[in-house]
Amino acid sequence: MAQPAQVTQMWPDAWAQWRDEVVAVIRADFPEVLQDVGLDDIDWEAWRPLYDRGHSPQVAVDHAFARNL
Repeated sequence: MAQPAQVTQMWPDAWAQWRDEVVAVIRADFPEVLQDVGLDDIDWEAWRPLYDRGHSPQVAVDHAFARNL
């Protein structure tokens, strides 16, 4: 199994794609209040551990918003 540094080298855009998908999930799941959320509105340093643990964008959003724990 590839180590995190190796994964980043293999798929350098994976983190960027994951972040884009998180934003899309947030917009879809919370359209009444977060429809205009963008990449610059999110503290990605706080989200990075969810990515590093292999959570999908949907699972990460569920975790961050304390849903389905």
